[in-house]
Amino acid sequence: MKKVLLTMLTAVLMCCACTSGTSDEASGTDEEKRYDAMLRKTQWEKIVEEAAEHPIQSQACYKVLRLAQFRLGQAGKEAIMECLLNSRDVLSSETAALMMSDVYFQLSMVNMAQRAAFEALVTTKSANAKTRALQRLTETALVTGQYEIARKYISILEEEGSVDKWLKDIKPLAEHPERIEQHPVYQQLRQNHEKVEDQFFL
Repeated sequence: MKKVLLTMLTAVLMCCACTSGTSDEASGTDEEKRYDAMLRKTQWEKIVEEAAEHPIQSQACYKVLRLAQFRLGQAGKEAIMECLLNSRDVLSSETAALMMSDVYFQLSMVNMAQRAAFEALVTTKSANAKTRALQRLTETALVTGQYEIARKYISILEEEGSVDKWLKDIKPLAEHPERIEQHPVYQQLRQNHEKVEDQFFL
């Protein structure tokens, strides 16, 4: 299974190397880019205020709103899980895919976070989006125990040289996987991941 995944990874990254770098910005609507920026800064109140002022058009933005409401105690777990059902069509742009990867990751839906990041990786022409997708794929590989694949992603990110500080923290986890058990975020994600059915690429 790991050899198959590595083969797929190599093919995808070769494709990305041929097509990426022609744009500095990931595809997506202005609305998606605004919500993505707020999501990355965890500006939950601001997200709710934005949605109240301007009706949401993007499915991905609506799901980010639900996450914000959940974080603020304005929506329960059932509401957000119902919102995330039938999410296949939500990955409508690179920005939407990256946003959804963040949403899924925060909700411990590691395989779905992996799928969304992979979707962004294979479609992007943006160097920044590629780096962000590779970072998330590294994290999900560590959580799911795919250490060889995580090291492959890390080597690609090292060549790019754009996230050296992040790599300084993440690389030791790939080289010494036992340290994940002491990590405050990845250890909990791994425990949650082991309790749910694998949804990778569904």
